[in-house]
Amino acid sequence: MHIAAYIVIALAFAISNMLLFRRCAELTPIRLSRALWLTLCVSAVQTALFLLGWVLGDMLRFELPDDSSAFSSANAMIFLGLDIFVMLRMLLPYLRREPRLPLFDLGNNKATIAISLTAAINPLLVGLGAGFVASTSDIYKVWPIAMLVLLWLLGYWGVMLGRRKVAIRPVRWMLIASILLLGVGIAAMVNA
Repeated sequence: MHIAAYIVIALAFAISNMLLFRRCAELTPIRLSRALWLTLCVSAVQTALFLLGWVLGDMLRFELPDDSSAFSSANAMIFLGLDIFVMLRMLLPYLRREPRLPLFDLGNNKATIAISLTAAINPLLVGLGAGFVASTSDIYKVWPIAMLVLLWLLGYWGVMLGRRKVAIRPVRWMLIASILLLGVGIAAMVNA
């Protein structure tokens, strides 16, 4: 996978973070200084679980001892399947007539842990799939700092939008994030 693929994955999850923090900050507005640390913690957990999934996927990848690219199309199909699963998991709640999306009290410390783990499941699954198509020797391509910064900035922006109750179109934003994830999955399949 190319560096651009990891940045696109990070952007898709950053959009999802923005929508989540916007909803939660609209429900319970918090100080911006607390929001800065909260979004940083959630972003760090998401990035760490993406990397953990990537390492686990690298261990589970199908390959032959003498030819590591023998099952590259099968590994790419696993990544595409996990990618589509996460994409649908993110998009389908927004397409309901009356969406019931998760809300967390940002002022509560227990909710901070819950939001960190809830938001990190999708990056874990995509990281698991990415490990099937890229080895851990390519860790310099993942750019975890870029992922952390994108998740942090868009999550913080979501808090600012929620505090001011700025109206956005969440279905369109989530559709963009889903298309980004699907594009990365298809590109991995084509390059296999």
